[in-house]
Amino acid sequence: MSTPIYKKLSEQLADQIRQGIYKTSEKLPSVRNLAKQQGVSVSTVLMSYNTLEDWGLIEVKPKSGYYVKALANKTLAPPNIQQSTPSPNDVTTSQLVMAVMRDSSDPRYISLGAAIPANDFPILHQIKKVFAQIVRSEKFLGIGYDSTKGCESLRRQLARRAVDSGILVSPENIVITAGCQGAIGLCLRTLCQPGDIVAVETPSYYGLLQLIESLGLKAIEIPSDSVTGMSIEALKLALEQWPIKAILSVPSFSNPVGALMPDKNKQQLVELIYEYNIPLIEDDIYGDLGYSEQRPKAVKAFDTKGQVLLCSSVSKVLEPQLGLGWVMPGKYLEQIEYERFLSSSSHFRLPQLAVAEILSRGSYDRHLRLARETYRQRRDRLSDLICQYFPENTRLSNPQGGFVSWLQLPDQTNATQLYLQAKKQGVIIAPGEIFSSNPKKYRHSIRLSYASEWTKDRENAIRVLGKLARELTP
Repeated sequence: MSTPIYKKLSEQLADQIRQGIYKTSEKLPSVRNLAKQQGVSVSTVLMSYNTLEDWGLIEVKPKSGYYVKALANKTLAPPNIQQSTPSPNDVTTSQLVMAVMRDSSDPRYISLGAAIPANDFPILHQIKKVFAQIVRSEKFLGIGYDSTKGCESLRRQLARRAVDSGILVSPENIVITAGCQGAIGLCLRTLCQPGDIVAVETPSYYGLLQLIESLGLKAIEIPSDSVTGMSIEALKLALEQWPIKAILSVPSFSNPVGALMPDKNKQQLVELIYEYNIPLIEDDIYGDLGYSEQRPKAVKAFDTKGQVLLCSSVSKVLEPQLGLGWVMPGKYLEQIEYERFLSSSSHFRLPQLAVAEILSRGSYDRHLRLARETYRQRRDRLSDLICQYFPENTRLSNPQGGFVSWLQLPDQTNATQLYLQAKKQGVIIAPGEIFSSNPKKYRHSIRLSYASEWTKDRENAIRVLGKLARELTP
């Protein structure tokens, strides 16, 4: 489904306003002049200007024209993530996590809490066609058990695409799994025993924390920055004080903050795991969704000893229902392959063949370019809406990839209370306390997903949240 011309023009003008090309109170080109300049109809320009009005970026002055509103150039400060000396904790937020997940999938609610990719990209129609084609032409039943590593054609495509993240890997050194979380679970079961300590950045994706809990492990939360991610200095201090068995990190566009670890820090992280001789599990599930032209390097790109186990999936780039992930386990290949055999001797071959076919096409690269630009624009729209409706002193992360953002409310505002009040009005968010093993740690924060198109209902949901946040802020 292609984007209407008026919408593309609206997004182009919105970008120019945010970048200061058109400044506050400055008059925009007349309708006729802009129509001539862009080679579109007058009605198209009028629809674009009306959309920008709806977005709160411009205003019309009778008999004068369209002007940039003061709100348009307002920026939000990044979250001030709590920094404290880490110590190991048990994870105890499972009930609230399950409630948020259950409500997020309920069609009665508008969900701003679930990290699910947009469903309005053309690639989804191509996936359906590929499935149908394979069902007619490929043999995926009656072949017995598949390889213990997974479908060879998929592993070959993954090896080719790994070069984009700076990794040279053989298809024989990739293991297909049931999603990224399945890959991480394999790694944790291989590397750790119940009672062991795993270092994670904080705030951390609640699914990883629940996985740590389910395996009887303890989490030690390493302070992170909303821009650069996990603190290497704090991690080193924790390694000096605690018998940490493994590190679990999301260096590229972390969930829930959206931070991107600089290459210098990634190099230091690799040097640190060499010094302490411990493995790093790298969750690279958002790595392909960076907004810049060049994909960020994975931490594994700096690893020459095989101590980084990179896990990823197509669930954020394509579709979670495909249920496909993988791990590049380095020197732990044999253990991971054996653990995969113990947990599930085979994975359904049809989705693997379909994803391999999609990855081999140029349409996949076109999809990535479209997704990256679309998510960037939707991130900017979220920022506009937060500026417009939320209390003063609200902070918001500004991710350079992915599609989730971390919002920090004024100190007196209880985010869990906001979640409960918003649910009564049909809006679901992810409260901050589920992103830590310490439920009190992020009581003033929430995670918001901006993947889906900004419909009037979704924009109204932000208005509802802003109104409730104002009411809850003394």
